[in-house]
Amino acid sequence: MAARSLLDLDVKALLKRLEEVSRVKLPESVIEVSLVRGVLHVRFSYPKGAEIEVEPLDTKAPALLFRDSETGEVTALDVVDVDALLEELGLA
Repeated sequence: MAARSLLDLDVKALLKRLEEVSRVKLPESVIEVSLVRGVLHVRFSYPKGAEIEVEPLDTKAPALLFRDSETGEVTALDVVDVDALLEELGLA
């Protein structure tokens, strides 16, 4: 099933499963979620400094973590093809 809107997604389950697969601890607080043309953006917090540290996750579907350059904390996650990631994680 293709994610046509945010209502189609269980974002909490997706983030939990992504943590398990990638072995990266994600923040528990989410302040913003958007889905535009298959790209899922999850904002955990706003950076105190520049948000320039980008870390690709070890997934077949492109997923990128953004970190605050000052604190090193994860501030956002972008999934380029959310449908492919859902399939990969067994959530589709």
